[in-house]
Amino acid sequence: MFTIYHNFPVSKTENKSESIFEFSSNGIEKALENRSSEAAVQAKPKEIDPAKKNPSKPSAEKASSRPGENKKTGINPPKSFLKYQKKYRLVAIPTYEGTFQLTHPKILYFENGWNGYKYWMSMTPYPRGVDLYENPSIVVSNDGNTWSAPPGLKNPLVKPPKDSKAGGHYSDPHLVMRDDILELWYRYNPAKANAKNRRLPDNSVNIYFRRRSVDGINWTPPEKLLQSKDGHLSLCELYQDDFYETWYATYGGALFYSQSKDAKTWSSPIRCDVPLPKGFQSYHQDMIKYGSTYYLLQTAEKTESYPFQLFLLTSNDGIHFKNSQQIYPDKSTGPWDKISFYRSTLFIKDNQLNVYISLIIPHLNWFITKTILPIPNPAG
Repeated sequence: MFTIYHNFPVSKTENKSESIFEFSSNGIEKALENRSSEAAVQAKPKEIDPAKKNPSKPSAEKASSRPGENKKTGINPPKSFLKYQKKYRLVAIPTYEGTFQLTHPKILYFENGWNGYKYWMSMTPYPRGVDLYENPSIVVSNDGNTWSAPPGLKNPLVKPPKDSKAGGHYSDPHLVMRDDILELWYRYNPAKANAKNRRLPDNSVNIYFRRRSVDGINWTPPEKLLQSKDGHLSLCELYQDDFYETWYATYGGALFYSQSKDAKTWSSPIRCDVPLPKGFQSYHQDMIKYGSTYYLLQTAEKTESYPFQLFLLTSNDGIHFKNSQQIYPDKSTGPWDKISFYRSTLFIKDNQLNVYISLIIPHLNWFITKTILPIPNPAG
C-alpha cells in the first residue's frame, strides 16, 4: 500500500488493552475527520502448533459481537458506508475499527467449504487512508455477501507493529493454501527516522512475514520470509507441484516472477511481459491458475496522473501475458469515471470468474464491490 501522509498528532492510549480496537464506528469516523488517532500496542502472538486444530472451537452462536457487527447477521454498517452502498453496490465487510473501509482483499473459494466456510478473505482496513489501521484481518462467508470474522478469531489477526506511532505499518496481505494449511503472507514497512519526527514509513525496506493455520482461528507466530529494497509490492502466491510461485511489482512498474520450495530461498526473478495500454504500469495484482491457464488481475497505475485501473490478462506460463482487457464492475461506465480501482481479487465459481473490486471513492473512501464475468479464452 502506498502511504497517504497526514500531519496529525498521535496520542498515547491510556488503556493499552483497549487501544484503537474498541472504538465505535462513530468514534473512529470522528477521529478520522479530525485527522487524529490513537496508537496501537503490539500484542504477543499466541504460539500454536499449525498441525493441531483448536479443540474447543466456539460455535457461531457463542461468538462475541465486534465493533461494526450485528450479532445475528454480522452486518451493521455505519452511515458513511450506507451513503455509497446502493450507487456502487458495495459489499458490507466488517472491519475491526467499525468503518467497513478496507482494501487489498484476497479471497480463496472452497466449493465444499473449509473449516465451515466457503469463502475466506484476507484484507486490511484502510479508513480514509490511515495506515495505523492497515493490519491484516480475516473474514469468512458462505454466500459471498454476508461476512464476519470466523468465530473464535478477533481481528486484526496481526496487531500493529511496535513502531506504528513512528510510521511503521503492515499492508498487502495474501492468502495461499498449501495442502490443508492456510497461509497468510503480509508486508511490513518499518518506520523511517526523520528530522521533523513525522510519522513516516521507510518504503525502501519491504519485509514479508508468514503465519499459518489449520483451522483459520489459531495461527503460528510471524515468520520472516524475505526482505527487499526493490518494492515487492502486492506479493501474490500460488502453491502447486511442491513449490511456491510468486509475482510482485517493483517501484519501477514492472511485474516479476519467482519460485521457491520453502518460501525462503528464491529463484532469480524473471521479468514478466504484461501488455498494458500506453501510460500504464503494473502496481498491485492478484493471480489464479485455472486448468493450465494463469489469470492475472492487474491493478495498473497511470504514471502521469496516478489513478488506478484494472486489467485482466491470461498466460500459459505465468510470465508472458496476453489478451489484456480493462475491467469495470458493470457495463455502465458513468458511475465509475471518478473511481480508482485498487488491488482486487478473483476466483472461479460455477464456471464463472468472480471479481471483488477494491474501490477508491473520492475523499478517500475505500470500499469493495463485486462482479461476475465469463472466463476469458485461454491465451493462445
